[in-house]
Amino acid sequence: MITRRKLRWRIQHWLEARLPGLLTCTQFEAVVDAYIDGELGSVARAAVDFHTRTCPVCRRYLTAYRKVRDLAAETLTRPEAEALESVPDDLVAAILAARDAEPGAGST
Repeated sequence: MITRRKLRWRIQHWLEARLPGLLTCTQFEAVVDAYIDGELGSVARAAVDFHTRTCPVCRRYLTAYRKVRDLAAETLTRPEAEALESVPDDLVAAILAARDAEPGAGST
C-alpha cells in the first residue's frame, strides 16, 4: 500500500525529471539565500515558488531557515554588526584557510 506521502514524493520527483526548469531539492537549497534576499530574477523566483508549493519538505525547510536567519539577525546589536563589517577580508580568509588545514576539518 502506497502512502499519500510516498505518492507525493514520487510525483514530485517524476515532475522534476521530466519537466525542464523545475528545481530539485538540492537546487532549491543552493538558491534559498538568494530567494530570501530577493536577489533572484522573476523566472528563478517562480521556479522556487512552485517548488515550495509542491515539496512539503522544502517548504518546512524554508520556514525554518527564515526563522533561523531572523533569530541570528536579532542577536547582533548594531555595534557588533559594524565590528563584523570592519574585519579585513584577508584576515577572514586566513582564519578559514587555517581551519580547513586542521586534521579532520569538515568532518562530522
